[in-house]
Amino acid sequence: MAARGPGPIAVVHRILIATALLAALAYAAWETAGYARTREVAAAARAALGVLVAIGLALYLRSLRGLAARLTPSTERGVRTR
Repeated sequence: MAARGPGPIAVVHRILIATALLAALAYAAWETAGYARTREVAAAARAALGVLVAIGLALYLRSLRGLAARLTPSTERGVRTR
């Protein structure tokens, strides 16, 4: 029988989310530098938004622990189905 389960999709999804997290942090740093240079309140708000998005992505990435196990059919994890 061919191997069943999530294949590389779980790993690729985590890589994509981690990349988005790094991009959000880079954006927040860029906006923070813009705020330091111009003292524009909107830049500070955008930096704060970038940090909030990064926090949300980090929490989501942490929730993906065990994703491969959840996506694998239960018969492959040693549990028989009727």
